[in-house]
Amino acid sequence: MMLGFRSLFTADRERDNLLPLVREQLVRWIANPKGWDPTALQVDRWTTIGDDVRALLLHHEGRDGSESVRVRIVENKSEGRWITQLTTHAPSAKDRAAWAWVDVESPDPDGTSPGRSRRAGTPRFLAPILDVVDAWDGAARLTTRPVIIRGDEADEVYQVLLDTNRRGIVFVAGSDDALPLGPWANLIAELTRFTKGVASCYVLDGEATRLLNDRIGPAHAVQPGRLRTYRSQVQPDSAVDGLRHRVLTTERILDEGEHPRLARMLASNAQAQALEQPLPPAVTRVHRLLERMADDLLVNRLGDRSLAPSAVVPPPRLAAAVEGQRGALRQEVVDAPQSLLLDYLKIKFGLDKLTVDRIDEIANWAEVGRASQETQGDVASRLAQLQTDLDEAQTAYRDMIRRLEDEQLENREAVDQLTHAEETVRTLRRQLASNGQADVAWTAQPTDEDVSRPDSFGELLRWMSRLSNVEFTGDADHAADLDTIDTLGAWASKTWDALLVLQDYAVAKAEGRCDRDVHGFLQHTPDGCHEWPVRRHARDESEEVRSNPAYRKVRILPVPASVDPSGRIFMGPHFKIARSSMVSPRMHYHDDTAQSGRVYVGYIGRHLPTGQTN
Repeated sequence: MMLGFRSLFTADRERDNLLPLVREQLVRWIANPKGWDPTALQVDRWTTIGDDVRALLLHHEGRDGSESVRVRIVENKSEGRWITQLTTHAPSAKDRAAWAWVDVESPDPDGTSPGRSRRAGTPRFLAPILDVVDAWDGAARLTTRPVIIRGDEADEVYQVLLDTNRRGIVFVAGSDDALPLGPWANLIAELTRFTKGVASCYVLDGEATRLLNDRIGPAHAVQPGRLRTYRSQVQPDSAVDGLRHRVLTTERILDEGEHPRLARMLASNAQAQALEQPLPPAVTRVHRLLERMADDLLVNRLGDRSLAPSAVVPPPRLAAAVEGQRGALRQEVVDAPQSLLLDYLKIKFGLDKLTVDRIDEIANWAEVGRASQETQGDVASRLAQLQTDLDEAQTAYRDMIRRLEDEQLENREAVDQLTHAEETVRTLRRQLASNGQADVAWTAQPTDEDVSRPDSFGELLRWMSRLSNVEFTGDADHAADLDTIDTLGAWASKTWDALLVLQDYAVAKAEGRCDRDVHGFLQHTPDGCHEWPVRRHARDESEEVRSNPAYRKVRILPVPASVDPSGRIFMGPHFKIARSSMVSPRMHYHDDTAQSGRVYVGYIGRHLPTGQTN
């Protein structure tokens, strides 16, 4: 299992009414659309509220007057277990806000699929809660639609961006006087529709856009017709910090074909930010208290014998009679006389006669057995959840260590390449100066087109039209998924460098300046062509991957029918974009320069499955 969704918000104005308001919306959701039984919920007890659905309702009143309520719903589906947990807390101090916290744990994604990351969607009860509750993330408003900001209200957005208590992302859309504010706000609402409860959204009019940009500075400004994603801990005085807060261009926003992908991307970014943030200490304290209560309930149930009557054991002399009666009753119950069934019951429990009290005693035993089975299931579920939490923590720790090591290697390699490039520039400048071309040596600069790089994979895919000999045939969502991990766009920039290499390779082949394959081109790059480290390129996959049906299948990627009648072909060659633990992005391609003069890129995304990644 994995934690796939988290929303945490405060409610100052509804501090005394938050718990009943949230409970009302949750009960409605349980009844419809889920179709479960909300009346089955019982305080401090695990209960069955639907088919394969168990729920725990915890309620705690502190000595200081505080109140906490938690509902945990465990739903067993064919794909695995889903856990939805809603916690609300009203503190005793009148100057402190009440808060609500929603977590959703979902089954692990299939590790053999290449694909995009999998996160749980927003629970359907959350939007109705936000409609009736004045919810906040620090100074940021959490609403179901973008908040329109006019004129001097821009200071509110400025304070929201700088608020150090803010946990979630803030989306800010800029405008000018020529942009219709209503339709613009509706468009932004469409793109951010999956971020309810985890992010705030503000749409500024022209004057508010100008005022905000004047205050926050050019590195963090939002331009008219664009949508900017502001992460937490904004530092206006740092130009480098501006790189953390990504910009969605007007061109992409207006492209209706991109809207579904953009909506998923913005939601994924918002959820990733929410999951990365540690819980506030006050929330953690309540969480630990409620978890202890839940565990105590299970332990107490294991030792509860209040329902158990005195043991009823058939006397040894009746053992043979019991076996004899059982054999006689193996036939269908409808065929067995009722008197015979009653005789068997008396023999089974060693009773001289049946009375109401004795029947109640037997029924009590049956209830104890049923409750014992439920308790075992609930304990097993709790232990599985604790093990999942431990596994996730250990996995996250190992992953962070590995990513740190990979980043250190990446940075060291980048420093080495930069040092080599600087030494090359100095050498060339000296040679030019010695040949009487000092003015060229010190004034020549690359053009903007030479140094410009896409800041996201979404932008990169739009730039593909600039490459005449390279075509992308893969799934754009796999590439866009990488933007949720590399928030600075470094991977997109490196991937563009690899694409420029393929473009130069295809052109050099067409012009007769290269008679090798891509790997040979990288080993002996012609003058004036883009370069790429040979060790960052694989001529083909290993024999293990090529011969494994599951691994081979995900590398059979789309190409035009003119290349292969099936429309797909195995793409073993690939560029190693970066090292980053289990993600380590890759770009797979098919070299068709001998036929069409083109190179087809069939995949940009996370490292495809191998024996090591699985």
